[in-house]
Amino acid sequence: MLASGSTSTEHIRQEHARNVLLLSWEYPPRIIGGISTHVYHLSRSLATQGVSVHVVTCSFPGAPSEETVDGVRVTRVENSRLLQANFLLWIYHLNSQMISKTTELLETEKFDLIHAHDWVVGRAAVELKNRLGLPLISTIHATEIGRGGRLDGEYRRKVREIERLLVEQSDGIICCSNYMLDHIQHELSAANAKIHVIPNGVEVDRFKNNGGPQLFSAEVSEDRKIILYVGRIVREKGIFTLLEALDELRTRGKDVSLVFVGEGPLKEDLAKEVLRRRLSDRVKITGFVDQEKLVSLYNSCDAFVLPSHYEPFGMVALEAMASRVPVVVSDVGGLSEIVEDGVTGVKVPSSDPHALAEGILRVLDNRELSERLKENAYRAVQERYRWDLIAEKTLEAYRTSSPRPQSSKVVEDAEFLSDPALLQFLLTMGATDGEGAVSAGDMASLIKSPETPVKLILGRQASLGYVSTKLGPDSSRVRYHLSPVGIIKACSDMS
Repeated sequence: MLASGSTSTEHIRQEHARNVLLLSWEYPPRIIGGISTHVYHLSRSLATQGVSVHVVTCSFPGAPSEETVDGVRVTRVENSRLLQANFLLWIYHLNSQMISKTTELLETEKFDLIHAHDWVVGRAAVELKNRLGLPLISTIHATEIGRGGRLDGEYRRKVREIERLLVEQSDGIICCSNYMLDHIQHELSAANAKIHVIPNGVEVDRFKNNGGPQLFSAEVSEDRKIILYVGRIVREKGIFTLLEALDELRTRGKDVSLVFVGEGPLKEDLAKEVLRRRLSDRVKITGFVDQEKLVSLYNSCDAFVLPSHYEPFGMVALEAMASRVPVVVSDVGGLSEIVEDGVTGVKVPSSDPHALAEGILRVLDNRELSERLKENAYRAVQERYRWDLIAEKTLEAYRTSSPRPQSSKVVEDAEFLSDPALLQFLLTMGATDGEGAVSAGDMASLIKSPETPVKLILGRQASLGYVSTKLGPDSSRVRYHLSPVGIIKACSDMS
């Protein structure tokens, strides 16, 4: 047994190594946000420390259903077209596939612990924990209320309920910052005793300047100073605040250009705002780029800016620091803990374009300050944020989390199988007239759900006039399709 406070990697490896089932809806090459990068590096670092890790994740075009990556077994379960209809239905299907695949894996493998990453895999995590009697560790990367500020609408309330149940049923919780610790306690009623604060990490060697060519000349003027943003194109990342700050810099006669790297639902809105402000000659929106190009972009820019309104951590800030790029960030959430103003970067108030413009000028106009920030930040990531250190702390969380009694609680089907969701599903399936009608059993099979709740919802919608029924060819099975008013309603709900 380890002495109190000891974190010896060798002792943990020898006495407390586990066979870990890791559930994540993101894993390379499927990259939506920071979870994919986190899970990839954490799993391979755990593997180097003697832990047997099996990642169960979502399929991706061109990626094998089974492979071993740097000592980590990876299984990808079937994706579905449900994403086009309703995100909650898609998640329900994904979790059903994860439960089924894990049950199959148990015929030849042993797992000692489940590690779930965020609410998206919450249904599978909770059901497998209670079905198998295994301890459950959950990493909460962000929360729904944090992303959007208030819980308006059915979808966001359902996500909150799944988050609460996942936290309640977990034997240990990992979050990436003290800010998130307070947030999880307050918003999800998590007990402080089972929360472990473990930061995200960065693979420093991956971001070294390889002396490759500058990549901006074909995208923005090479004569200007270059600001780089990397992240999702969503409002909470402060993308419009950054655009407004750039506009101010132009008004003040500063020769600065901006490159946005990333994808997101507001990408088109961002492009329109660039046109409206007549900044097209100064702004490039690249979309997603591969790792090689991302490293080159970090190494080619003059400053990295992350002006988030909400940020549990900010992994891309670590990547910029590892690339020896001066960083300018909002003084919010995890960014406040990563960056020390005037020492490892520049911090500014969030949602303040003038303050952001001033912060950017601090590093662009003061070469001595910029060099000092870069070197201090580079040392900080080497000392605090290496993935081997993150893996050690995660092992300690595995070891010290106390298993709780099995529970009968599950994430209820009703959190996913809603009336609007099934109407939207009928629309995307093409069940808009008698020719395209489908049975409740067929729908349930596609969703990977029980038939009864699907039949009840369809019956209810039929009574309201949104769904029409007809008998199948053998006259024994009722088939369903949208009525004309049901089509209008489904389209309205999806808009």
